Amino acid sequence: MNTTQIKDSILISNYLRSEGFKPVRQSGNELFYRSPIREDNDPSFTVNDSRGVWFDHGSGKGGSIIDLVMEMKRSNLREAIQHLNVYSQKTPFPINQVENNSIRKTPQKKHEIASVKPLGNNFALTSYLQARGVFTEAVKSGIVSEVYYDYIDDSGASKRYFGVGWSNDVGGYDVRSKYGKICIGQKDLLTIGNGERMNAFEGAMDFLSALKEKEVSLKDTNIILNSTSLTKKAIDAVYFNSKKYSDINLYFDNDKSGNKATIDFQIAYPLSKDKRYLFSGFSDYNEKIISELPTQKKSLTR
Repeated sequence: MNTTQIKDSILISNYLRSEGFKPVRQSGNELFYRSPIREDNDPSFTVNDSRGVWFDHGSGKGGSIIDLVMEMKRSNLREAIQHLNVYSQKTPFPINQVENNSIRKTPQKKHEIASVKPLGNNFALTSYLQARGVFTEAVKSGIVSEVYYDYIDDSGASKRYFGVGWSNDVGGYDVRSKYGKICIGQKDLLTIGNGERMNAFEGAMDFLSALKEKEVSLKDTNIILNSTSLTKKAIDAVYFNSKKYSDINLYFDNDKSGNKATIDFQIAYPLSKDKRYLFSGFSDYNEKIISELPTQKKSLTR
């Protein structure tokens, strides 16, 4: 099969199942997995078989079944096509060409923001932030809101959802709830403050955790990557103001992507400081904060 035939005939979810990956949950046509291309404690890898695409929110990567194989197998295009041709002959799962071709003709689903409200109006979202130990800091920061959005399925029907969210530097929204995380609109950095001390975080929850422990200030320059795929963009953003910064502090996760982001920053700015010793033994800063909460609150943080 050529590339078009492969994309039209092989379901990404079937291929992932053959590789030992099963969805953790489903929302509409979207399946959520723990990422098969990196370490992933939360199900932040999504698959939409109706569109024939996948997206890994942690790395910012996505694409077709061929792109996925290239990432999983560390292969080039030719090797990925060969691999999938072999798979199509040997797979014990039905490839379902007729059904798959028909669902590809359906319209693309989307998320649309319905409204954005201040924190404190929704008990479930207040409880979610309290369970992560950062509700007070979320209110003080002024960056976190209640985001209500519609999921529009392939038939055009919509269903209302909500989560806590923050607008990035280009107006996109990263939205979180105990059920998962999505980005509505374009993913980008979030820059807070304009001080002489610069602090970099992977996510807003880690920034709020550092704020809780008074490790950082709202007067500092705080950059939230929202995805380690934006590390280079963050490094470039720091470059234009690097002469004014008295300190550059790094609070990335204790995993492979966090290690890489830290190394990339330290190569670009040798005097930057790795501050992960503050949450040594935890995957990220917020996990440390959660570990210090009463047991009954911890179960609400997913």
